[in-house]
Amino acid sequence: MKKIQKYRLVVQILCLVLTICGFFTNFKATMLVILGLTLLSGVFYCGWICPFGFIQDLFSRVGRLLGIKKKKMPLFIQKILVFNRYIIVALVSLIGSDLIFSILSFDPRVNFEKLLLSDVGTIGSIGVMLFFVFIALFFDRPFCNYFCFEGAKYGLISYFRVFTIKRNKSTCVNCKKCDITCPMNIEVSKCTNLRSPQCINCFRCISSCPVEGALTYGNAHMFKNEKKKHLAMLISIFVLIGGFLVYNIYNGANPLNLENKHLSESTSDKTMVGETSSSKSNELTVISEEDSKNIGDGADISDGIYTGKGEGFKGPMTVQVTVKNKHIIAIEVIEHRDDRKWFNRANDVIPNKIVDSQSADVNVVSGATYSSMGIIDGVKDALKKSNK
Repeated sequence: MKKIQKYRLVVQILCLVLTICGFFTNFKATMLVILGLTLLSGVFYCGWICPFGFIQDLFSRVGRLLGIKKKKMPLFIQKILVFNRYIIVALVSLIGSDLIFSILSFDPRVNFEKLLLSDVGTIGSIGVMLFFVFIALFFDRPFCNYFCFEGAKYGLISYFRVFTIKRNKSTCVNCKKCDITCPMNIEVSKCTNLRSPQCINCFRCISSCPVEGALTYGNAHMFKNEKKKHLAMLISIFVLIGGFLVYNIYNGANPLNLENKHLSESTSDKTMVGETSSSKSNELTVISEEDSKNIGDGADISDGIYTGKGEGFKGPMTVQVTVKNKHIIAIEVIEHRDDRKWFNRANDVIPNKIVDSQSADVNVVSGATYSSMGIIDGVKDALKKSNK
């Protein structure tokens, strides 16, 4: 395990290159793999894949090369500040408002990935990125420790992981080197099975341990009391999730988005460049021609299906617009990265508004501003391309 940091550096560089080359193009498939890995073996995404995490590690190394002594947040302050991440998760998940999402639009992790994909953000968002990169010269992973709500979600998911870092009490000499080297300020020397949601599986604790076998990574071994505690917590979580699903289904909601909507209007025989079939989609809104009384943005546009791009909260959004007899009759979001809860809030309203008014100049949905703008801009882009 002593060479693990070299392997990790290679993986981080590779993932940075893959991100630049469009590694997250198939975003849903990528996230499913990451979530599965997280449930089974912990938060490898943050420690091995996340480009902004790697940049913080890189500048931390630069700080050491410049002779800057790394500082550690005092533990009593650390224990308070770590809750920032989970408070942000709660605000986003339970409340969700334009103000919260306006603040999160400066998220340096998201904006750094956008920058890698040639999407230059605002001066403010770039300034926030540079601020955290500069702080990384003095503190290990400042953003990851206290502000990354995405990392907090992964951490909570990984709490019941099967594979984890283990400390052998009988061979541990209590030198606390593992505590000193941990970039997430975890007291590894006090753990038996490391299940902290802060852990990012960087394995720096294992690499720094002077005693062979004192720290290892593998299948977690728990005592009976620990097993009972974790089993009770796991059952409680499943009960809560089941209750949430039953409540929503009983009240007519569709939390799993199980149904499919179909395109009821066929397009003309004229084939457009890039035209695709839209027979089925979970994110399809269809309005018949009879309901579209005014000719608006569809005027002078030939029948067909046109594709445009917009910018959602978490990245690019691809929208298809169907035009028939100078009317916009269907709008379909075929790809997006936004959280489904907030995306659905916008998608349930914006396409209907556009088709009803036959214009993309509609108001955004409160609490889903960025998803709304992504759909609107995607429609505008599609209609603009149709005139070329």
